[in-house]
Amino acid sequence: MNFNELKKKGYEIVTNWQECNNKTIFLFNGLNTKKFTNFKELALKKKCKFVICNIKFKKLVKQKSIKYFYFTKKEDLENIAKIFYNLNKLKIIFITGTNGKTSIAYGANKLFNHNKIKSCYIGTLGFFINSKKIKKLKNTTPSYFEILNLLQIAIKNNVKFVFIEISSIGYSEGRIGNLKYNYCILTNLKSDHLDYHKSLKNYHLAKINLIKNHKLPNSTLFIQDDNLKNKFKKLNNVITQSKFLSKNNITLVQKKFNKFQISTNDKSYEIDTFNDYMIKNIITILMVYNKITKQFPLKINKTLFPPGRSEIIYNKKNKVILIDYAHSKDAYENLLNKFHLFSNNIIIIYGCGGDRDKTKRSQIAKVVSKYTNLQIITDDNPRNEDPVTIRKTLIQYSSNPIEVPNRREAIKFGIKYLKINNGILIIAGKGHEETQTYKEKNFILNDRVVSSNYAKNL
Repeated sequence: MNFNELKKKGYEIVTNWQECNNKTIFLFNGLNTKKFTNFKELALKKKCKFVICNIKFKKLVKQKSIKYFYFTKKEDLENIAKIFYNLNKLKIIFITGTNGKTSIAYGANKLFNHNKIKSCYIGTLGFFINSKKIKKLKNTTPSYFEILNLLQIAIKNNVKFVFIEISSIGYSEGRIGNLKYNYCILTNLKSDHLDYHKSLKNYHLAKINLIKNHKLPNSTLFIQDDNLKNKFKKLNNVITQSKFLSKNNITLVQKKFNKFQISTNDKSYEIDTFNDYMIKNIITILMVYNKITKQFPLKINKTLFPPGRSEIIYNKKNKVILIDYAHSKDAYENLLNKFHLFSNNIIIIYGCGGDRDKTKRSQIAKVVSKYTNLQIITDDNPRNEDPVTIRKTLIQYSSNPIEVPNRREAIKFGIKYLKINNGILIIAGKGHEETQTYKEKNFILNDRVVSSNYAKNL
């Protein structure tokens, strides 16, 4: 039985053994022998009778009750994908860049939904159809066939527009396969993932190649940072944020320290945020919405902001608590550089993740110290590194540090300090995350929940 026959009989490809049944084909797209042996046995118990795997495993195959299909290169998988998936009904929007991917992808999906346009979102926060979360995802950019299966679910739900966060690592590992975009948003190119890419040049090149190699004819590229337009001179249909603002006579006014107003010729939107970088993201979302729909939305509200991105937890009596996901030097710069205009007492709680680029830790500590009066150094996700060592590096480059290793206790300490001294308390690094990782163990910890509980005592 070949793939065309299996497709006609209603078989579907799955990449997770838990989703296997008697009408699925289990795809194992890895090279780990132990995992292959384990997962295909689990798939067999789920009554799965067809497996796709690397030719490397052919010598290990003994069961005759399963039919195996072998691939040798990624083109083989792309040919299989062409048989099982038809994405012609979808308009695909890639969102890539160092900072702001989640805010823009999640916010754009929300804006389309608010204005009665069916869309979905795939990224850091999970898989959403319209505004409903369907499932969590292990990676910002899932594997190729997992993305294809999510897109099939979207099609069944009459979705037309798909917003997908594309990370440089996801692209470099081939997770987007041969997927092409109708629209692409490039936020910015700063420094990140040097532990993976080894150099800033390689990291930037991954983003640039992604954009150039995965475009459809007549696709549109939106550039948030005008400084990057020269890298794409040969591409047609490039729209920069400054060009969009001037063409549409859009003005931006900061009415209060946490209130902005965006105005077009005939519409006005009020946005509550402390962070003018979030406003930049909203303008990028407007740029995409206007290009696709040929109009401006009827309304914008705060639900466009994803959880844990410059999220205000408390704002009363000269005391502000704010949660943010910043975890790069530039993200901290964007987050912190205006707070001194609103308060002379800026406190921050932060750490750095383990098993990631170590060079950015001193850079982050210096930026944080530049804009804050007090740095409460705590654990982020140490993973397999010694958390003491991570904290020592941050303390070494901080101007006024206090070390509180336990993150929950650090938040408690910060809020007690805020109660006495007033000011702005920023809890940074983990944002929306609900767990904290030490070694191989995940512990329940949500900055938003913990800070909200302690804030009741203010």
